[in-house]
Amino acid sequence: MPRRPDYDGFVDWLRESFDDDLRWTASFDHETFDYDVHHVRQDLKTELTGHQLDTIIHRSIALFNRDRVDDVYFHLGDAEALVAQHERAVAVHLYLDAERAVVVMLEKGAEVTLPTFPAECLERLGVEADG
Repeated sequence: MPRRPDYDGFVDWLRESFDDDLRWTASFDHETFDYDVHHVRQDLKTELTGHQLDTIIHRSIALFNRDRVDDVYFHLGDAEALVAQHERAVAVHLYLDAERAVVVMLEKGAEVTLPTFPAECLERLGVEADG
């Protein structure tokens, strides 16, 4: 069984690194649709009701899970991360293994460097890439 990631240490590091640019972070299992929210920035707790965040995370699980990304880019090997820049935020999906992933939602101006950021995230989580 894979080692449980250190989500508390990971969130502490993200808060230290991004301060108020860290919007929220959650982990999920796309096989079971189970998820855990590890951090929501204080001002977003009123903006994002529990139902809204639940819907966002379930849609992320359904649309951006590793199987779907791998199906699209099958010729490139296993997906390790997916970055989506939106009008107001940047979503970073980190694939821990075939079923588990972590989503880090940052403000649009937050700087994310590839491949450094995903690698450092895995290190801070205490897991190794499965890809």
